[in-house]
Amino acid sequence: MTKFQRRVRLFIAKSIQIRYVGLILIGMFLTAVITGYTVYTTILLMLGERLAVVYPQGLLMDIIREANMVLVIRLIPLGLLVVLIGLVLSNRIAGPIYRIQKFIIKISRGKYNVKLKLRKKDELKDVASSLNSLASRLDRQRGRALEEVETALDAAGELGEDLKEGRSDKDKILKQARHLRKSLDKLKEGL
Repeated sequence: MTKFQRRVRLFIAKSIQIRYVGLILIGMFLTAVITGYTVYTTILLMLGERLAVVYPQGLLMDIIREANMVLVIRLIPLGLLVVLIGLVLSNRIAGPIYRIQKFIIKISRGKYNVKLKLRKKDELKDVASSLNSLASRLDRQRGRALEEVETALDAAGELGEDLKEGRSDKDKILKQARHLRKSLDKLKEGL
């Protein structure tokens, strides 16, 4: 079994990852806005009333503006960190989807003897297992079908030779025809 290396590229399936990160950002942003608004307005109202007595009105507004600037400056790197975390986490879904897509392309081209392998922490392992079972079953069916084709071709060849050489042993020809029919029926059932 080969050992998987870490993915270096952050974008494996770009459209899926961008939507996933977008959903994370929207969820984070809505949560942050609601929580921030609640905390900020509560603190501002409580401190504003008490500080208004101590500080002149103009100085209090400068303190509030400065606090707002510090808040915005701190939110920018936090937002970038969330985007980076979202990309790394989306890789666990996008990478397997990318591998599954490549695997299905191989299967559609008739390469049934391939195995789909995912990394240890990847998602969709149950889907990969089901696809591996499907590929294995298709490979076995194809093998049986090829055996039946070979048997049918051999029987047809013998029948043709007997007829060509004028061997008209009716029972033998009938037996070969039945054998050919049986092989073709098995082949039909396997498809």
